[in-house]
Amino acid sequence: NRLSLREVELVLGSNVDPYSRLDATISYDDENNVSLEEAYLTRFGLPFGTTARIGRFKPRIGKALALHRDSLDTVDEPLVIQRYFGDDGMSKSGVDFSKLIDIPSPFVHQMTFGVLEGGNGDGGTTFGSMRRLPTIYAHLKNYRDINDMTSLEIGNTLASGSNDGDKEFKSDILGIDTTLIHHFSPNQDIKFQSELFYLNRKKALDETKNDFWGGYGLIDFRLNTLWSTGFQFDYVDLINNLSTNPKDTELGYTGYLTFYQSEFARWRLQYRHTDLATGKADDNV
Repeated sequence: NRLSLREVELVLGSNVDPYSRLDATISYDDENNVSLEEAYLTRFGLPFGTTARIGRFKPRIGKALALHRDSLDTVDEPLVIQRYFGDDGMSKSGVDFSKLIDIPSPFVHQMTFGVLEGGNGDGGTTFGSMRRLPTIYAHLKNYRDINDMTSLEIGNTLASGSNDGDKEFKSDILGIDTTLIHHFSPNQDIKFQSELFYLNRKKALDETKNDFWGGYGLIDFRLNTLWSTGFQFDYVDLINNLSTNPKDTELGYTGYLTFYQSEFARWRLQYRHTDLATGKADDNV
């Protein structure tokens, strides 16, 4: 029932000097909202081989939350990202540190640790509204080339923050993400991607439980240079509405077809059916 230009992004980036780089992303929508999604300095070559980001950025919590919308395989974010972190994901001011871990292992390991301002993105429910109370997170990325045609990435996430005005960490998140890509040829591949979040949230007086689950599974098949298609299934336990809605979960079923006009442009047609917690269904193209 609405036609919308959802978002235009202006992306800026430049090397500041041999040791640092500045990146910024400014977004605009057709409701005349202008927002600063990201503006951060990356500092390379710190002691112990560490790289730092400071400013406003997308945290490396899981897989999809750290990506801009144009880098997703689907038109919009998975339901678990929308419901737990924000309708458009989450960007926060803070600092994080990343380091490659050199240990005997068939995987390449990268550890990230960050401290962010508190709160969610718009529409998120995991944390509270007190931005002065920090959120801390850690993410371990494990990558391996199984062979010349197949690669595997496994990520583990821990995050903790406040969900009200108390100076306590009352929302704890444990997440795991996996991405398996197999190439049949240089222009044909299949990707399996999934994320699962477990949320333990100290309940308020009007809530009936404190354990929540959410996640998605995606399969994307690149048919050839011009076409790809895929399907995504979403599941999410909802927070803060258990007393008013007949259900406490939402399910999503998404199918899409992508046409790659060129290396720099693509067109995507997507259909999503969502079984809402209200008992109704939402369908969009």
